[in-house]
Amino acid sequence: MKFLLAALLAALVSFGWSLLSREVMTWRQAGVHGFSHEAELAEVIRKGAGNGRGVYTLPHPRQAMSYAAGEQAKLDADYAKALEEGPYVRALVRPGRGATDRGLALLLEFGRSMVAALLLAGMLAPTVLNYPGRLAFAAAAGVFAGLLGTLPEMIHHELPPREVLVAVADAFIEWLFAGAVLGLFIGRDPTARDGM
Repeated sequence: MKFLLAALLAALVSFGWSLLSREVMTWRQAGVHGFSHEAELAEVIRKGAGNGRGVYTLPHPRQAMSYAAGEQAKLDADYAKALEEGPYVRALVRPGRGATDRGLALLLEFGRSMVAALLLAGMLAPTVLNYPGRLAFAAAAGVFAGLLGTLPEMIHHELPPREVLVAVADAFIEWLFAGAVLGLFIGRDPTARDGM
């Protein structure tokens, strides 16, 4: 029961920080920019998003329609040149009307916090650390999650380093705060029997 209570309280802290970070603070929005001529661009996206909702890239690698000698090599060379010269775009596209339900989004966000708190509590439970050590463990888990979630985007899709730093700092703070709650209930202080 103590385990579940600790995870629930940590999830509430995590959820609260997530709302504050995304809805009140502006650090995540500061690196997001709008396009000029939005109406024209929106029309091009609607027409060009032939596969419907999904992730689209520009340029996009193409597969040759035939096995003619050199056709695939030419398409690959054209793609490499376009990728090098730019522009490069990787975008999540919803070409039509959205069915965004704010209540469902908040419920899913809390679910994310709850699952993460349960996982972190499970990792923290067998540890023999004093309270500051448990706090550091939780904060390090946040840094790990932030790096794991954003570094591949920087490496493979040119996510700006600023966005990586913000995401890692956000996760660090979120799980430092949530870890402050978890550490009160989960884990065990070292004793003389542990050689400490």
